[in-house]
Amino acid sequence: MIQMLFRTCLAGLLLLSSTALAQTKYQPVITGPWRVLFAPKISGDYLNDHTLFQDPKGDWHAVGITSHGRAWTGFDERSFAHGVTPALDQEMKELDPLFKGAPDHRRKWAPHVIKYQNTYHLYCGPGAIRHFTSADGYNWNYEGIAIAKPWWSFRDTMVFELSPGHWLMYATDRDDSVSVYESTDLSTWTRHGTAFRAVRPAPIWGWIPISATESPFVVKVGDFYYLSVCLTNNDRKTYTNTVIVRSRDPYNFGVYAAGGPGQTADYVTTLTAHAAEYVQDGHGQWFVTSAGWPGHLTPPGVPPRTLVIAPLKWEVVP
Repeated sequence: MIQMLFRTCLAGLLLLSSTALAQTKYQPVITGPWRVLFAPKISGDYLNDHTLFQDPKGDWHAVGITSHGRAWTGFDERSFAHGVTPALDQEMKELDPLFKGAPDHRRKWAPHVIKYQNTYHLYCGPGAIRHFTSADGYNWNYEGIAIAKPWWSFRDTMVFELSPGHWLMYATDRDDSVSVYESTDLSTWTRHGTAFRAVRPAPIWGWIPISATESPFVVKVGDFYYLSVCLTNNDRKTYTNTVIVRSRDPYNFGVYAAGGPGQTADYVTTLTAHAAEYVQDGHGQWFVTSAGWPGHLTPPGVPPRTLVIAPLKWEVVP
């Protein structure tokens, strides 16, 4: 009888422990100084939204928005800056710009790269989302349109592998929202719905139809999915306002209202960064990046016009 009672109590404790662990809330914390990773000069003189990935040799690449001058409208941003380094603690060497000219002469914003088997897939906007592939990270082929133009400023795509052979694509959509698409082949994408929306008093554009929910990025930590979004409007003070929320459901992160009425999103924290990307090196160390247009706010101590990187740790929220 005593043994049975002991086993029952032990099973109960293990269940409670497992449940508590599953509910654990993490927050990303920047644990070191920002450091310049890439400062383009040939293809352009700044770097904005970008992507990081490793090639088959293990070298790290950065591909990102650039042009010469302020490029307020983005109409001159028609090729990407491309840099490479053997390690994330070394500044990148600039390579020739990517996708300059035929067959895609359109503006090129916010690339994202994901590797599947032996092929790299790069997606970029704005408007129609274009698809490029590569075997080595240097030489790319244009595959065509991945998503037809759902909105003139549809942009900032990020692809997340939900399970083997099943991918989700997050993108900045109209009305201060993030849409989620899904695919089983990385070529054909179907819209699932709205994954996230921001409403006042969160910083949104309001009457200007641009959408404030920039640079969505999703990672999974523990049993939750964490969505990072740069919520920035015409007030330049919000340019480095990167908000992180979490959800058990990668299709639905709720509504964010900066703690005001109507909020359903599970808020985690806010980081001072713009166009943040999150990567892990071969040792499991997390890093976060920041970049942006010249003349706009940067994190404290960060030189303008550069792509910078800092170490990151996912800490348990007390």
